This record gives sequence, structure tokens and C-alpha cells, in this order.
Amino acid sequence: MKHCIYIFSKKAVHIINTFILILLCSNFVFAQEREISISEALEISYKNNENIKRYAERVEQKNYEDKAAKGNFLPSINLIGGYTYLSENMEINTSQVQSSLDDLGGKYGAAFIQAYGDQIGLSGVSAESAFGTLVGVLEQFPAYPNVIVDNQQISTAAVTATQPIFTGGKIIAAKRYAKAELESSEIELKQVKDEIANELIDRYLTVVLLKQVIKTRQQVYEGMLTHKAQTERAIELEILPKHVLLRAKVAVADAEKDLNNDKNKLKLAELALRTTMNLSDAVPLKVMDSIGYQNLNFNFNELLETANTNQPMLELIDQKEIMAKQAYALERSKFMPNIAAFGTYNMFREDLPIIPPKFIVGVQAQLNIFNGFKDVNKLKVSKHLKEEVKNAKAYASQQIKLLVESNYMNTLNQQKLYNSQITTVELAKENLRINTRRFEEGLGKSIDVIDASLLYEKSKIEQLVALDGYYKAMANLYSAIGQPEQIIPIISNQILP
Repeated sequence: MKHCIYIFSKKAVHIINTFILILLCSNFVFAQEREISISEALEISYKNNENIKRYAERVEQKNYEDKAAKGNFLPSINLIGGYTYLSENMEINTSQVQSSLDDLGGKYGAAFIQAYGDQIGLSGVSAESAFGTLVGVLEQFPAYPNVIVDNQQISTAAVTATQPIFTGGKIIAAKRYAKAELESSEIELKQVKDEIANELIDRYLTVVLLKQVIKTRQQVYEGMLTHKAQTERAIELEILPKHVLLRAKVAVADAEKDLNNDKNKLKLAELALRTTMNLSDAVPLKVMDSIGYQNLNFNFNELLETANTNQPMLELIDQKEIMAKQAYALERSKFMPNIAAFGTYNMFREDLPIIPPKFIVGVQAQLNIFNGFKDVNKLKVSKHLKEEVKNAKAYASQQIKLLVESNYMNTLNQQKLYNSQITTVELAKENLRINTRRFEEGLGKSIDVIDASLLYEKSKIEQLVALDGYYKAMANLYSAIGQPEQIIPIISNQILP
């Protein structure tokens, strides 16, 4: 029975291991064959890119700084405690207060004479006379001995609370400044993400372009090999002279060289794409094989209006303008008094040489009168900072308009260039077909086939480059208006079968 259970358990483990192995293999094959769309590549970039992570952490920093600024509206409560050991007991130097002690003795003596003069036979002495006589007598005495405070270990503890009442707008300005910094960090994060998106789209399109170029060069290369074989066969049949084969071999070598060169470019382009996505070499990467053409119409005024609303640069300057205004408010608050209420509760007060009261409450005001004109000059600095930001905003608006207009014109030019290549490619393709057929029938020359192949290759690659330029110009246009992701659905919907 035990032996049967052992055999069954062994078979079960073997089946489970086999199932896991099949599952892992299937996942590996799926991972290798799975194509990463441009939208998925962008999501991976947003998730993995280190620069985006860096700015996301900055947003968290500013978020907590904004929360910290709210604390300025609340009271500050502190627990203060301390311990002091004195090498000797403290003494009150009576020689420095002797005159005060003499006056105090004279006042008490005069008051005593006034109250009990009849009983001690001094009923006719006035208070002034008694005071003067007593002080004069006391002045003749030697200095009083120092008063010793018999306590060498002093422990202190107190709870203090301070509540700002009026700060000239400083607390409100600081809160608004912190809020503007938070908004700026979020805009900077958006700006970085837009830059990463634009970089990702550019590099992704480059990989797609090179794959299409390689496909075209592969077709031309295979056509050259076929033509070379046909030329060799014609020479064997003594239809063509031997020197014709040399030109065919040169064409094959050139086609192979161009093909290998573009394959190397594709590897570098894929490496750049992986860098943007922060994707390990161990993770399979397969992009779309080709992208079709879509004729789009753009309204320049709408694009410019969108840019003025969504462009991170302008949004960032808006926040800088708020920060400059709050910086001015902070400097202006220095010319106003600071008023705060305070309270203190003293503990261990009976052990202190001078016993303070249990509670101390009050209101305190502070106003700076003179500090070397520093506050005045800093106020002027903040005023000019406001003007600087204002001018920067006007300049940025001009540059954004120029950027949108230049990318808009470039997109239209690339669109026209691609459309102009359509007829050229069709004619070059037909020319290649005719010359190839003529050569196969013995009516054409080998050089005509080679030239026709090169012409078709050149026109086809120029068309592909124009299409790539069209989408990249469009990507730059959307990036200029602050919406780089707008091109993603356009590209994704133009995948060729």
C-alpha cells in the first residue's frame, strides 16, 4: 500500500512539473511573438523611465511641503525641559544692591515709627525725618553679607504655546507659495512625461521605418540575385556577353551592403527605444511592422488655442507668476507688525530659586524699525521679479506660437511630399516590371533592369522616409500644443495588414 502511494505521488509530481514546464514554454513563446504597440510602449516608458520617477518623487516632496505650510495657521506647542548642576550655590551680591536695601530698611523703619511711635516714645517724629535718619544710619553699617541660595541642582519644565494672530499676510503668502510650488512640480512632471512621449514616439517610428526600409531592400536584393542568376544562365546560353555579369554582381554586392547597413541601424534604433522604455535586453521587443497613411486636416487657430491652454511651459510660467506675487507679499509683510498670543505652564516651579507663577499668558507684537535697508531692497527685488516673469510669459507665448506654426507648416510639407511620392513609386514599380519582363524575353538589357531596380528602391525608400517624416512632424506638432499622446490612436489605427 505504501509502495502504491509512493508511485502515485511520484507520478503526480512528474505530471505537475511537466505542466509547469509546458506553461513556461508557452509563456516564453508568447512573450517572443507578442507585438508591443506604440501605446503599450508608452505605458512601459511612463512606468519604467527613471527621469519620470525622479520628478514624481519631487511632486511628493512638494505635496508634503504644502501640507507643512498649513501648519503655520495652527498654534505651536512645545514641551521645554532641562537640568542644570551648579558647582557652588548661587549668591546674591548684596554690595551691588546695598543702597536699595538701605532705602527699603528706611521705608520699613519709618512706617513702623508711624504705626507704633506712641508706644516707643517717638510719637512726634515725622515719616520723612525717620526715613532720612534711618537711611543715614544704615549707610554707616558695613556691606551686607551675600545671600546664599541653597540649591545646586535646578530642574526646569514648562509647556509653551504660541498662536499667530497677525503676520502681515506672511502665513497666507507662504501657503500660496507652497501651493504654487506643488502645482509647478506637477507641471514639470507632465512636461517630462511629454518629452519622454515625444522621444518614445520618435524612436518607435524610426524602428518601424527601418523595418520597412529593410523589407524594401530585401526585396531589391532578392530581385538582384534573381537577375544575376538569369544573367548567368543567359551567358551560359551565349545570349549575353560575359562582361554583363560583372555589373550584375556589383549590383548584388551594393544591395547586400545597403541591406546590412540598415540592419545595423535597426539594432541601434532598437537599443535607443529600449533605453527610453528602460527595458532590459532579456525582455523581447517587437514593434509594428508597418504604418499606413492617413490624410489629416489641421486648424491652425484651434491648435494655437490648445497650445495656449495646455502647453506645460506656459502653465509653468503661470505658476512662477503666482510665486513671484507671493514672494512680493512675503517681503511686504516685513513692514507690518507680527502679533501672536502666547501661554506658558511652569512645572517644578517650587524647586526654582525664584518661583514663577503657574500660568503666563499674553499677547506680543514685534515690528522691525531699522535693519540697514535690507527689507526695502528685498522688496524692490521681488517687485522686479514680478516684472521679469511677466516679460518671460510674453516671450514664451511668442515662442510657442512660432513653435506651433513651424511644426504645422512642416507637417503640411511632409504630407505633400508623401503624396507626391505615390505616383513616383507606382511609375518606378511599373518601370521595373516592364524592364524585367523585357530582359526575360531577351528584348532588354541587364543594365536597364539594374537601373530600374535602383530607381524603384530609391523612390520607395524616399516615400517611406516621407511617411516617417509626416508622422514625426505631426508628433512634434502635438507635442508643441502640449498633447503628445494625441498621435497614438492615429498611428495605432493605421497598421497595415
